[in-house]
Amino acid sequence: MAAGLGKGLVVAERRMSVLLSSAVFAVRLAWQADRQALVQVVLVQVLLAGAVAGGLVVVQTVFGSVLAHGPAAAGRSPVLLPVVVLLLVAGAAAGALRLFGAARMAVLTVKVDRLVAGMVLEAAVAAELPRFEEPDFHDRLQRAVFASRRQPAMSVVLLVTAFQAVLTVAAVGSAFVVMAWWLLPFVLLSVLPAIRAAGSGRSAHHDLHHGLSENRRVREYLEHLLTGRHEAKEIRALDLGGVLTGRWQDQYAREIHDTEALLKAHARRRMAAQAAGGTLTCLAVGGLWWMAGSHLLPLPVAGAAVAGVWLLSVRLNAFAGMLTGIGENLLRLSDLKSFIIPVPGIPAPGIPVAAMVLPPRQKSLTRTEFGQLRAERLCYTYPGADTPAVREVSLELQPGQVVALVGVNGSGKTTLANLLAGLYPPDSGRLLHDGAPVTDLATHRERTAVVFQDFTRYKLPALDNIAFGRPYATADLQRVREAARLAGALDFLNGLPDSLDTPLGKEFTGGADLSGGQWQRLALARAFYRDAPFVILDEPTASLDAHAEDQLFTCLRRLFIGRTVVLISHRLRSVRHADRIYVLQAGRVVEEGGHETLLRAGGHYAALFRTQASAYQETNTP
Repeated sequence: MAAGLGKGLVVAERRMSVLLSSAVFAVRLAWQADRQALVQVVLVQVLLAGAVAGGLVVVQTVFGSVLAHGPAAAGRSPVLLPVVVLLLVAGAAAGALRLFGAARMAVLTVKVDRLVAGMVLEAAVAAELPRFEEPDFHDRLQRAVFASRRQPAMSVVLLVTAFQAVLTVAAVGSAFVVMAWWLLPFVLLSVLPAIRAAGSGRSAHHDLHHGLSENRRVREYLEHLLTGRHEAKEIRALDLGGVLTGRWQDQYAREIHDTEALLKAHARRRMAAQAAGGTLTCLAVGGLWWMAGSHLLPLPVAGAAVAGVWLLSVRLNAFAGMLTGIGENLLRLSDLKSFIIPVPGIPAPGIPVAAMVLPPRQKSLTRTEFGQLRAERLCYTYPGADTPAVREVSLELQPGQVVALVGVNGSGKTTLANLLAGLYPPDSGRLLHDGAPVTDLATHRERTAVVFQDFTRYKLPALDNIAFGRPYATADLQRVREAARLAGALDFLNGLPDSLDTPLGKEFTGGADLSGGQWQRLALARAFYRDAPFVILDEPTASLDAHAEDQLFTCLRRLFIGRTVVLISHRLRSVRHADRIYVLQAGRVVEEGGHETLLRAGGHYAALFRTQASAYQETNTP
């Protein structure tokens, strides 16, 4: 039992440490977003709390003194009317202060939302590609995104409200010291059950939130499938709408069930806490009533004390009620903090966003020589996988060479290309550029252009789709057009409603759709515009027709003259003119050499090539 109690204390201490750290984090975010607005909001709360305490003291002293001389003397008192006017003016001023504070708070929350959302995006962009293979990373990202949506701003609002409540309690408590100090501990005790219940509910809500991370990600994906424009065709062709909607309903039902169970479990505890607190408050008021009736306490003091007990009790119970919301928001803020802070290049709050470390900017469109790239015994295993995708691979790329990677699906071609591009750091082995180890992958990626098999279709103007090849350089319209011409895209781009300024998506005003082959030409144009000395083409003709594919590969060496090219293709007739061919099987290089050499060897490459050649011959036979 002692061990269980000790463990519970450790957990409670850890939770309190997280809450305090998150509270400091929220304040620093608000300070960074708009320090002037934060100071104004806090100052308003201090003034309002002081006004409450001052009003209570005035009621006790002035009105008590007047009433002590009887109702008849009250009408003749020269003090009463000015005090009443003063209280009315103070009330109007307090109302104006509240409006001003609310306006500044609204501005502050919007600025905090923008700051935090930007920090989450920066952290996501800074994460290296292998992280996106980890389910835990996606859970943390989902919680951070969830927390960034109004949670930081709400935390600031709740902290400011709690600050006002604490100031009011302190002010009224100070007045109690003058009037009936012995009541203060009694009233404070009345709120302890509510505080304990709030802490228990806060922890349970946070645990539920963590447990539902993957559930919410699944729902978001199902929503994307059901509402996406490009998915709509297949969803209807297969009549999947009802099935996917049913799965969405099932996932949501789980969250509703768990939430209901949680609320039921803690409702009784909260009600019991409120009842206990209300009983203690009633006892305090009853004690004051009895003391006033027994002439043990002056009537004016007793009246002011009753008002103080009521005000203090309301503020304390409101504060206790806020603790659940404050704690839940702060714990969610800890998810945001843990996602943002550890990522290299993302600063802790307090560093201006403008000072964040951005990727190295490409300042020039002038291409430099790439040199020799050598891979030595590269190995890579995807997170959660049992077997390596690439095993002990060594190869060499000379300047200006076209090197092909071939093999069946799952042989490791794309993974190896990602390692050569610096997108994944190898688990073992190393890359050497001109004999020097490649340690700065970001710099290596600067001199690399990759056309992925599953390239991204940016539903933005056509100009951006090409100029994104060098995102940090000012778009050069002449070079954009030249890149489009080399990729065979210029003619259809000129035919768009607004040429290069046309948004590529029917979802947008004036937008246009492209075919799969046209999108692939845009991806190639992006690589040409990047003008990098090292080019990786992963199935660059998958969406092109046979004639266009033959044209591209025939012109490949001319189009990429002076560049080192790695070419991945399932169609072996497309790689037969490569300077060197590496054949992969189960993540290993099993053969290497030129096309004719590999055919004469009669190995894996020759078998694949003859299988494909026979298929073409059978297709062309009448």
